[in-house]
Amino acid sequence: MNILISIIIPVYNVEDYLDRCIESLINQTYKNLEIILVNDGSKDSSGAICDRYALNDDRIKVYHIENGGSSIARNYGLKKSKGDYIGFVDSDDWVKPEMFEQLISFAIKNNLKVIETSSVHSHLVKEGTVKNNIITAKIEDKNTALKRIIKNKRFAVWRRIYQRSILQDRYFIEGILHQDVYYTLDIINEVSQIGYFENQHYVYNVQNPTSVIRSDYSIKKLNSINAGKYVVDNTTQYSNDIQDLAKQYMFEFLTHHYDALYFNQNLDKDGVHRKNIRNTIKKYHSRKNFNFYSYAIVILPPVLYKIFLFINKKRIKIQSKISQTYKNV
Repeated sequence: MNILISIIIPVYNVEDYLDRCIESLINQTYKNLEIILVNDGSKDSSGAICDRYALNDDRIKVYHIENGGSSIARNYGLKKSKGDYIGFVDSDDWVKPEMFEQLISFAIKNNLKVIETSSVHSHLVKEGTVKNNIITAKIEDKNTALKRIIKNKRFAVWRRIYQRSILQDRYFIEGILHQDVYYTLDIINEVSQIGYFENQHYVYNVQNPTSVIRSDYSIKKLNSINAGKYVVDNTTQYSNDIQDLAKQYMFEFLTHHYDALYFNQNLDKDGVHRKNIRNTIKKYHSRKNFNFYSYAIVILPPVLYKIFLFINKKRIKIQSKISQTYKNV
């Protein structure tokens, strides 16, 4: 097959994980790849690791840029890419050998512009596991895909490969987290159907303590707060089921920020952000779209909610200890 797939990998301070990621790409069963490594101003040996691999495999293209974040690195890679289809991989993750062969074969066979695969968390991957040769793939219409994506929070762009035509002049919003929410929703809104693999081809690394997603709450995370409402605002043309799922997604998203701001009050000293969150939840919350924690935000005065939050946090901690005790019995 002569279809070229460009795989864009933003790289930043991942020297402990980068070899595994690149090895998983160069050892793909599908060989017609353009592997684009964008070193986003790494301060460790990540840049040198990229250069080393490029010397031994002419499919690898390495670009060194000033640090600007993953969205800028992805956009740089998009501009440099030449593939008929484009995929993304995060540099601390890895993919299984047959991923791109299976996705592109299904795409061409069914004339699909977007094909998605399931993922598995890294701590659940065991060495020596027997390969599952059964391919479980299907075609989903837009409504079915959106329901699944919103309900299960499957917005990450690394789950999919995309036909170049659907990404034409489409770039990531720079300087914010949760950029994938905007990007994925905009793309799904433009296609009538997508391919979906239940096979877990992509391995998501949950064991990297320096990952931005697992880092402490910060102003950068606070600046991503509009992603939840974007899902609500851009699904109004769909069925009530999808709109309800979008609202539930937003409630959970905003509740996370609201709670985090109580534990990081230096980021919201005058309480304006929390007030805006309460007003947004109040606007969309109803009996039909009931969410317990969001309801608590709406009805409880800030002082009482703070007490509720700390008690609930302690309850969860105790439950976790009890659960762990029984596991060790």
